[in-house]
Amino acid sequence: MKIMEFCKVLILLSVFWVSAGFAQPSKVLIVNSDNAVFRYETIASEFKKVLQQNAYQWTEFNLNSHADAEAELKQLIQQENPVLIYCIGTKAYSLARNVASNKKLLFSAAINWRRLDIGEGTYGVANELSSAQEISLLRYFFPTIKNIGLLYNDKFSREYVETIKKDASALGINIINQPINDAQEIGDALNELLPKIDMFWIISDPVVLSSKASVQQIFQLAQQRKKPVYAYSDVFIEQGAVLAISADLATIGRQSASLALMVDKDKVPEGTVQNPAGSTVTLNKCALDALRLNFNQDALDSVNKIVECDK
Repeated sequence: MKIMEFCKVLILLSVFWVSAGFAQPSKVLIVNSDNAVFRYETIASEFKKVLQQNAYQWTEFNLNSHADAEAELKQLIQQENPVLIYCIGTKAYSLARNVASNKKLLFSAAINWRRLDIGEGTYGVANELSSAQEISLLRYFFPTIKNIGLLYNDKFSREYVETIKKDASALGINIINQPINDAQEIGDALNELLPKIDMFWIISDPVVLSSKASVQQIFQLAQQRKKPVYAYSDVFIEQGAVLAISADLATIGRQSASLALMVDKDKVPEGTVQNPAGSTVTLNKCALDALRLNFNQDALDSVNKIVECDK
């Protein structure tokens, strides 16, 4: 077949495709802050499974693989013209927001999303469970806990802490919060805070968790005072947290994809940010026994993973 005839056939086929009512598959651009990070890649994998099941196409852009990510991402968006950009992690969202503010943006795995520059056409799945969920579970696991302390930076976490205090008060729990300006203040702040509380709560504040040294300092001082530590992620279990209630990664990926499909069809209002639909509960029985902490044994049915002491 000659080239001219072949081109005519392609044109006729495309006309038939459209006239027959077959729409071209919608395309989503996935921007990953770092696909080498296990949690990011897990979320992306589950997200793509749902897209595939719904006949969507996608293109992936991993920030860690590009020297000039901003320019290259901008060029890719112009070429692909995706119906939506899915951003995994804060870096991915910040860059996409900067170069494609006119596109529908969806994010997940962004620590403390309330501090992001949220514009029109932005949607998301929060990185953390709602504070009401966490406090309810804490009350269930530790019914005798009355005073919970936390450190935070006012710039990044003020709204989140206010929500925590409100939800805790409704369940009869007192939140004693101590603001800090930088990580150098952690030691003095904890020495003042720990004697007043029954448990310390690590929230996802970028100033409090600015380095491994800051995290180690928190656990060292808490252990010296024999105070249990609760955390929003099971990565802190090996440091000595007695309990971690974290959003389930696979569920976040599937939930983000479902939200993306709804956004593409304009079925959700702008600014919608959903709480994670699934959670994973990890109990550090070794740390729990060492502190001789009063624990609701009936709550063991809600635990996904129990960590015992190394023998």
